[in-house]
Amino acid sequence: MKMARMFSFFLALLIISSSGCLSGEVDEFYGEDISPPISVDDFVLVDENGDTVSMSDFEGKVVVVAFLFTRCPDICPVVSANLAFVEQELGDLHGSSVQILTVTVDPWTDNASVLNNYASTRELGWPHLTGAVEDLEPVWMNFDVGLTTYDTDVDNDGVADGFDSCPDTPEGEEVDNNGCGKETQQPQGDVVTNHHPLDYWVDHTTGTIIVDKQMRQRVWWGDTDWNPELVLEDILSLVEEE
Repeated sequence: MKMARMFSFFLALLIISSSGCLSGEVDEFYGEDISPPISVDDFVLVDENGDTVSMSDFEGKVVVVAFLFTRCPDICPVVSANLAFVEQELGDLHGSSVQILTVTVDPWTDNASVLNNYASTRELGWPHLTGAVEDLEPVWMNFDVGLTTYDTDVDNDGVADGFDSCPDTPEGEEVDNNGCGKETQQPQGDVVTNHHPLDYWVDHTTGTIIVDKQMRQRVWWGDTDWNPELVLEDILSLVEEE
C-alpha cells in the first residue's frame, strides 16, 4: 500500500513536470525568435545604382535584412556569400515572395559606386543600400544594430571622431551635433571639415533579420551563427504564413 502511494506521488509529480514543459513557449524558428515581433519603420535609402528604395516597397513579402560594410575584412564577405546561396536556392521566389536587402553601416565609404563594385564583383543580385547618416541612424536603431565608429575623441569636444565633422574644435568651445564649434566653425566662420578619414574603423554587432509579410521582425541570425540551409527554412516558413 505504501509503495502504491509512493508510485502515485511520483506519477503525479511527473505529470506536473511534463505539463510545465508542454506549456512552455516553443521556438518557431531555427534562428532566434524575435518575440514579441518588432515592427519595422519605413525608410527610404539609395541602392548601388543610385535609385531610391523604400522598405514599404516590399510589404507583403518576406524580407531578409543584413547589415554589412564593404571594408569589412572577415565576417561580411561570408554573410554575403551565404545570402548568395539563399538567393540561388530561392529561385523564382526571390523577388516575388522574398526580398534580400543589404544595408551598410559605413556610409562614409560605402556610397552607391562602392556598393555597386562590391555587389557586381561578388555577383550579388539584390539591393545594397546606403544614404546619409541621418537617414541610416533610425534604421540601425530600429534593427538594434550595435554600431561603434571610433572609440576616440581627439579634440575632447564630446563627439566621437567617427561622427565629428570638425576634428579641430577649439578647446572649451560649445559644439553642435556635428562636433563643430558654435562660434568659430559654423558656415559663416572658418569651417574645417574632415568627414571620416580612411583610417577610421567600424565595428558592428548585429545579425541578419528576417521580416515577415506584415513588416515585423521575426527571426534573428547572428553573423557568426549562420547556417544557410536553416536560414532558408526559416524564410520558407514565413513565406507559408498567411
